[in-house]
Amino acid sequence: MSAVGDRASGPRPGRRAATALTLALALVGTAGCTLTERAGPGGDVLAALEEVRYESPPPTGLTYVDATRANELRTEDAERFAFVAGLGTPLLNLRDLPAERYGLVPGDAETTVTVDFGAPFGHWDGSFDAAAIVDDLAADGFTERETDAGTVWISHDRGLGLMVTDDRIHWGDEQLNPARTESSGEPLAARDAYRDLADCLGDVYRADFVQAREGAAVPVHAVGHRAEAADETSTVLCAVTEDEATADAALERLREEVERATTRYAGAEVSALDAGGSVGVRVTVPDRPEQRPGRLLAGDTDLTDALREL
Repeated sequence: MSAVGDRASGPRPGRRAATALTLALALVGTAGCTLTERAGPGGDVLAALEEVRYESPPPTGLTYVDATRANELRTEDAERFAFVAGLGTPLLNLRDLPAERYGLVPGDAETTVTVDFGAPFGHWDGSFDAAAIVDDLAADGFTERETDAGTVWISHDRGLGLMVTDDRIHWGDEQLNPARTESSGEPLAARDAYRDLADCLGDVYRADFVQAREGAAVPVHAVGHRAEAADETSTVLCAVTEDEATADAALERLREEVERATTRYAGAEVSALDAGGSVGVRVTVPDRPEQRPGRLLAGDTDLTDALREL
């Protein structure tokens, strides 16, 4: 088994599909409006969705992290914000991660994006020493493969590929080819559901989108994390449903869960989705000081479980 498959947790960036983790992604609808012109809540998440292209079906999921904000929060309280220590990047969960971390040093990143759960890939944007990272990869046994996007460094033993520049690191399996993934299909941001979910999430430092199987009553949902301060955090769950009847059923089911677990979800607000033209639901859950952010992704999953059961 390659080192990419020998992991402690998180989706696998190698060739074989791994168990999908419950973690955790628009062309702008207004004519003449570009992403750079878009302002307001959800704009950064929307920009990430614009870069992720797909053919069919959409990827099983996407994780976006505002690494600058996540690193600030980790500096204030590393234990409380442990769930963003790896910036949503499963590659950093490898048991045999080398000391140089393939150049993926969280403090150097500004934003990160991970796409798909079965065979994940993604990129980090930030400020990197590309020459030093490439030297480390070569010393670690990686070999070069030229692509239209540039040089990709490959380790077949680990099932891993990386392309490194001073402002972006692409990572994935040994078939990694950013030129192909960045030009094929249409952006996730072109889908109304994803665009409306980004709007619903608003300003978050982490967003996880989960795409359900074809024909599901709740085709896609997203979980976003907000922090006014390190000790003032909340989570927002937004979901798009197949129709109004399903949205009504989801509202009833989610309210039952909130009422059943009053301590766990104290102060939670459940409402209809009010973003774009999609129908769905929205839940905002504040965290008490003893509750760690990230709990709706792992641990307190009653709300997302309820959506999957519809």
